[in-house]
Amino acid sequence: MASRTTTTGTSIEQILSRFKESSRILGFVSVLLVVVLWQFTAMYVDNPLLLPDVPAVAERLWEMFFVDRSVYPHIWASLYRVMVGFVAAVLVGVPLGLMMGSSSKVEYLLEPYISSLYPVPRIAFYPLLLVILGFGHSSKIAIIFVEALIPIILGAYYGVGGVQERYIWSARNFGASQYQLFKEVVLPGSLPYIFSGIRMAMPIAIIVTVVTEMISASRGIGYLIIYSQASFEPETVFAAVVVISLIGVLFDRLLAVLRQRLLFWANDVSMDL
Repeated sequence: MASRTTTTGTSIEQILSRFKESSRILGFVSVLLVVVLWQFTAMYVDNPLLLPDVPAVAERLWEMFFVDRSVYPHIWASLYRVMVGFVAAVLVGVPLGLMMGSSSKVEYLLEPYISSLYPVPRIAFYPLLLVILGFGHSSKIAIIFVEALIPIILGAYYGVGGVQERYIWSARNFGASQYQLFKEVVLPGSLPYIFSGIRMAMPIAIIVTVVTEMISASRGIGYLIIYSQASFEPETVFAAVVVISLIGVLFDRLLAVLRQRLLFWANDVSMDL
């Protein structure tokens, strides 16, 4: 019986391993197809100012990273803004979401603001922040913080609500205090949802960073796109877009790996690794 169970467990692990491997191959093939389609479209259009071909963009990427190294100051500026605004949103949003889920008073206090702000593009507040905070890092970090905050709050909030009642009642039957209940049951049960909210907020933070840099900046990936477009350098524009994509993929993979390492015991809640 034990041997049979072991064999079954091994076969399931093999199936899952093959599925993950096939998913990686499928992802690589899909990217390759997009690149091939891009190249054929560029050849058909035959207008480098409108759509440069893949070799031209690849050559420009090589120059930006390894020849003139012009892309690095822009990357560091964008990463600084993203990380400061995003980390601040995590540090504020997770506790607020947990408090909303744990206390009806806090929920009633904050829910109207979140419901009214959630459908609104918060980037619309950026001109006001420019007037208040100026054209430097502060206004950009502030709008990144605001944009990333609500998904993180909602992730933590729904995480508390997603904890099964039977676990809460079991802990109470064993005499757990409110602090113990939160620490041992509610918080661990909320973590998969919290990571989902954080993972959803990261690409939002990157998008907002690029948009704000396109509006008002002298350095950053968004500024590089606008400057290159005005200078009729389409290869640099597309190369900068590729850099943004690579940054987004890198952050997403880091968050996925972090979740897998920290929450190996949890079933996937709303995202697949």
